[in-house]
Amino acid sequence: MAIDGDRLDRAVTGFYEAAIDPSLWRPAVQRFADLVGAQSTHIMAFDTSAGTETIGFLDGVDGSAYQGYLDTYLPHDIRVPRLLAAPVGKVLRNPDIWTREERLSSLIYNEFQKPNRIFEITGAQLGMEGHLSWFGVGRCHEVPFSEEEVAAIRHVVLHVRQALRIALAFHRERTKTGALADLWSRSGRGVLVLSTAGVVLHVNEAAEAMRRAGVFRLASDRLVLPTARLAADLAGALEAVRAASPQAALQSATCAGHEAGLLVGGLAGIHALADGEQIGIRFLPVLKGAGADGSALVVVLVPLAREPLPGASEISQFAGLFSLSASEEAVIAAVAQGIELSDHARARGIALDTARKHLKSALSKTGCRSQKMLVRLIERFCFLRLR
Repeated sequence: MAIDGDRLDRAVTGFYEAAIDPSLWRPAVQRFADLVGAQSTHIMAFDTSAGTETIGFLDGVDGSAYQGYLDTYLPHDIRVPRLLAAPVGKVLRNPDIWTREERLSSLIYNEFQKPNRIFEITGAQLGMEGHLSWFGVGRCHEVPFSEEEVAAIRHVVLHVRQALRIALAFHRERTKTGALADLWSRSGRGVLVLSTAGVVLHVNEAAEAMRRAGVFRLASDRLVLPTARLAADLAGALEAVRAASPQAALQSATCAGHEAGLLVGGLAGIHALADGEQIGIRFLPVLKGAGADGSALVVVLVPLAREPLPGASEISQFAGLFSLSASEEAVIAAVAQGIELSDHARARGIALDTARKHLKSALSKTGCRSQKMLVRLIERFCFLRLR
């Protein structure tokens, strides 16, 4: 089947959104499954030291059956060491992992896969440090994925890997530090303070400018965000403040200072404006002891394109995520800073054609179709690192 390029780009975007909002993993992978004609989807980040999944589910299969696989079959799955020995990100099909004879004689196949109609599994191990990590799709019938469908799977694996790495980094960060003090200290970010009832108590100058530009609305002294998902996130954040239970409602666990109030960093998402500019949005509940008295919700809006240019360390970390060479790292640093390719080539003492080759290779490795898409990806990366 022919793969719709726009739908594929939207699917990729969905994985990065899921990286900062775990509730979006299922719709993200389902969107991609629909694109390639898969009936089951599997994403896993299994902490090998803790023996638990940090992130993971097998969609299209009963949850108890999947838990049964984790408890009963995973420790004895002969495919696991073979997956771990395969190159990170290499797309594998059934014949690449085990022989037909092994599959038909396996208890895993006969007692788990076959009853749950999981066939034609195609995916890749993602190489997350300290985790058994995997992304794959399957079908409920034994019809192999077409070459075009496999190419689409190969394309998204790179992005799923980076999105999962970001998600795991957030999981670690949420247990260690909050972002409120850092956000307050930066200029150019819109800040609104809401009461527990949702009434807007304060709007800073930058937020007021964003309101005039149509980024959000105020109706009867209440904040109206531009999408249904963000509106639902806002409602959930307010409920978290009222219930004084941010860990349950926002799935975060960062706290500081009982007398100063309980601070919990909750990241809502990234909203793309009509002109392509990206606005990062964070909800930050500030709890005053038990109960909601004196508590508030801080909403921070970050125009990503107006943020300080990424520094050398950020570019280096971004390049590391995508295994870019030193020359490719140098050219994306120039692109991120708005430097013309000819000026970059001159400064590096290389031919313009060489610089173009470096850029083309970097675009390929990052899965970007244009310099603009690359810049947008770098913006997202920097924002997701809780700069």
